Amino acid sequence: MVKMSKRSAIVKFCVIGVVVSIALVLTFVSFNIPLYQNGIWQWRGTIGAIESKMGIDLRGGVMVVFNAERNPGQEGNLDDMLRATAMRIETALNRHGFVEADVMVQGTNQIRVEVPGIHDAGQLLDIMGTPAQVEFLPATNMGDTPFLTGANINSVSIFQDPQTFSWGVRLHLNGEGGAAFREAARAAYEAGAPNNYIRRVQDGQTSHITVQSPNVGQNNIAEITAGGGGPGWTRAYADEFRTRLESGLFQMRLEVSERSTIPPTLGQGALLAGIIAFIVSLVFISAVLLWRYRHLGLLAILSTIIFSVIFLFTLALVDMVQLTLPGIAGIVLALAMSVDAMIIIFERIRDEYRTGKKMSVAMQQGFKKSFWTIFDANITTIIAAIVLFFLGTGPIQGFAIVLLLGVVVSMFCSLFVLRQLVKLYLVLNPDNAKLVNMSQDRKIYDLDEYKAVAKKEKRKLNI
Repeated sequence: MVKMSKRSAIVKFCVIGVVVSIALVLTFVSFNIPLYQNGIWQWRGTIGAIESKMGIDLRGGVMVVFNAERNPGQEGNLDDMLRATAMRIETALNRHGFVEADVMVQGTNQIRVEVPGIHDAGQLLDIMGTPAQVEFLPATNMGDTPFLTGANINSVSIFQDPQTFSWGVRLHLNGEGGAAFREAARAAYEAGAPNNYIRRVQDGQTSHITVQSPNVGQNNIAEITAGGGGPGWTRAYADEFRTRLESGLFQMRLEVSERSTIPPTLGQGALLAGIIAFIVSLVFISAVLLWRYRHLGLLAILSTIIFSVIFLFTLALVDMVQLTLPGIAGIVLALAMSVDAMIIIFERIRDEYRTGKKMSVAMQQGFKKSFWTIFDANITTIIAAIVLFFLGTGPIQGFAIVLLLGVVVSMFCSLFVLRQLVKLYLVLNPDNAKLVNMSQDRKIYDLDEYKAVAKKEKRKLNI
């Protein structure tokens, strides 16, 4: 292994400082970059991206109340159908990244939907689709009796044809729906042109789906594409078509009865006060780390800054993240766990050095012996976050996602980033323990001397 020179260590620290400085600028500063043909690319900054993910209590949103009615001829328990429809709506919103959306059954025949970050109820209807029951009917049947409705469709997904690279929509049907679709598709195919199609009726509009194979609907899956002879569908069009179909999968017929805009419940003043409190706490934490560990405290502060940059970037990057007060609590908790892990490592290093080891050995052993303590503590937190995400709803899921991301980034920074920083520091200061506020109980520098002192103490203590 090639030994690193002090000059190389200084250069690497400078490079790290420059990279962190640029990352901080990109985190807090927004700017526009001119592009070719008078285009403009806007960088909103990591903080700007996170602001767009704030929940309804931090930045407001919209509220829509739907009246739910049975479809003609529909039977079954009304409460069960209401809950199933509410779950469908929540699933559709979560898929678009609105995990903080609050969907609840209200009264005996209403569903209330609250979504943060949207200030026009029309946007909400565009996201989840205008609720209208979807029905499939055979072409040769002049009546209005459908062979397939939204109740027979479990889910809708998009796919890309590996040969034509065009996009399509895939219907995942239940057993009854799959059998009905196969029978209708086979009858349409055998009828031949111009009657070899199935009618899709939704919101008073009818479209024709041409059946190109007698085997459509095998394995309870039906694929809908643009067909041959054309350019095919783009992903955007396929996604839009999926949204229209999903809006017809609700168990009940929905009509908008009320819509309104919800203002932030905390206001900008409370949010600004929270940010100031967070910065002040960081200042006090930095002061304690510097007082307790001196140069190691500087490394801990640098590692904390790197953690903050990576964590904020991750929050901005992951679509499912939306921040409400529980989410902010998750950020603070993740930061606290990151600092806690560094303190565990530093205290273990001090214990190792106190027994007489060289500073480089003490630091190596400190990281090694504290690894499983930190790993076990963080894994249990990760498990708890996963359970909260799958069993919770709304703000609880938002808190779980933020906490999960924070713990993962915290482990990376405390067990890898901080270790690399300490290795670089040891090149600059291999043996001056005063600079890291460490001392030994007895001066022992080799194994023979340690054995001699241990033997002497045993005789003296009669052990």
